[in-house]
This record gives sequence, C-alpha cells and structure tokens, in this order.
Amino acid sequence: SSKPGKHLQQMGRPRRFPLHFNRNKSNPSSGAPLCAFCTKINITARLTLCPKTQNMVDAMYIIIVGASGIGRRLTELCLADAHHNLVIIDKDQDKCEEMARKYDAVAVHADATKEEILDELDIKKADVLIATTDDDATNLLITAFAKNRGVKNLISVVNQDESKPLYMEKGVRMIKKPDMIMAEMIFKSIKYPTIEGYMNVNDHAEVIRLPLMKNSYFFGKTIKDVWVQQKGLVIGIERSGDFFIPTEDILFSEGDVLTVLVPKEKVEKVVRLLSV
Repeated sequence: SSKPGKHLQQMGRPRRFPLHFNRNKSNPSSGAPLCAFCTKINITARLTLCPKTQNMVDAMYIIIVGASGIGRRLTELCLADAHHNLVIIDKDQDKCEEMARKYDAVAVHADATKEEILDELDIKKADVLIATTDDDATNLLITAFAKNRGVKNLISVVNQDESKPLYMEKGVRMIKKPDMIMAEMIFKSIKYPTIEGYMNVNDHAEVIRLPLMKNSYFFGKTIKDVWVQQKGLVIGIERSGDFFIPTEDILFSEGDVLTVLVPKEKVEKVVRLLSV
C-alpha cells in the first residue's frame, strides 16, 4: 500500500489518511487511527518537527478546535502571519475537507473532547490551543485537558457570561462571542446615536469614538482646560485624516473625532457632555 506522504503530495481534492504519531509502541494497532485531510503538505513532517528545528523563530504549533466562522477566519490570520504549524479539529467531515482544500493546514476529523485525540496530536508540544465552539462545556473540557498537558497559552470563545468564572479559574484567556459583541454595539448605537465606535475594555471601562458636534462648546479649548470634567480620558484625536495621541495643550478643532476611555458608569455623562 502507498504511504500517506505520497498522497499528500498530490494537489486537488483533500485526501483522508490516518495519523499514527503516538501509537502505543508495544501495541501499534491499538485504537482506531485519527483521520486528517490535507492537500499541500506532508503531515508527518508538519506535525513531528518542532517549530524551533525549522529555523523559524516566530513559528508556533497552533491547535484550533472548531472549523466554523471563527476558526476559519483565525486560520486565515495565522497562516498570513507566519509559517505556523497549524491543526484544525472538527467533528464535521465536510468542514474538515473544506478547510484542507482552501488552506495550507491540517484538518483533523475528530472529537477534541476525547483526551486520546489531543494526545495523538502531541498537544504537549503545542504553543497555543484555541477553542472556538459554540458550547462552553465543550470549550472548558478541551482547555482543561490542554492545561493538564502543559499548554501555557489557552484561549477560548465564551458563549455565556455565566461561564466566565470557570474560564478564569483555569487561566483561560476569554474572547466574547461575536454575536454578543455585535448586539452590544448595536444597542450602544441605538442608545447613543453620536457614538461612531465602541469597544468594551473590561467590566469597568469602555473606549468610545465620537465626533465633536458642530459649534461645540469645546472648540478652541484644551484637554487641560476641560479634561472632560474628570469623567473620561481623551486618548486619541482624528483630524484631517490623521490620528494622534493628544498632549494636554492640544486645542480641540471643528471636525475632530475623539477616542475616549470612560468608566462604564460615566459613559452617558461623557456622551452628553461632548454632544453640546
């Protein structure tokens, strides 16, 4: 029978082939092999070489769990950044085939909540694991296992705010689910029509972007003069296509768009103040 590497050198439709990296040496046939999809690379070389041996200082071994929208876009960004060793895991075979067809990455058709799956992918060598599924229980289980195997950098999408304490307990960096972020941004746009941009910093602060209104009270005044009445900190000004970090003696001008760091409880006051 032909070796997997031979199939992988052929371009076109992704090929399905077994992985045998961490089989029990005393019983190599134990357990059903994982199945992965790839078109452009030799899987054996890709996964067994440590990034440091490839003379690529910035390269990392990255495991992404979930091949839907977030996982797909994350794959694009990782591959555009550097020659990372990238593995995507998903239970959906069609998604795995699609990922392998489109990207220079390995897509593994498997259930990442099973310890033996991540062990076979040599998770202890991973620089980072990112869980992107829409189920917090799944993400927590996967990141907990990765932490037990020594993976230092753990990142996960958080689907429910109630799950945050569990992620914090495991030392997982949390990314709020995109639809939650979008809903918050839309609500801010409804409540504060003058806000042109919004970013939640943490549970206590927000960054807002809003223009000074025509004939604003603040024209010709400095940050030192007003300092938004101690309610917020102007950390950036957009003016005539340029962006700069202001000093306290900079004068506000017509057409300025301000970026302001504000405590959550003072957002309404700051927006009202800068809208006059």
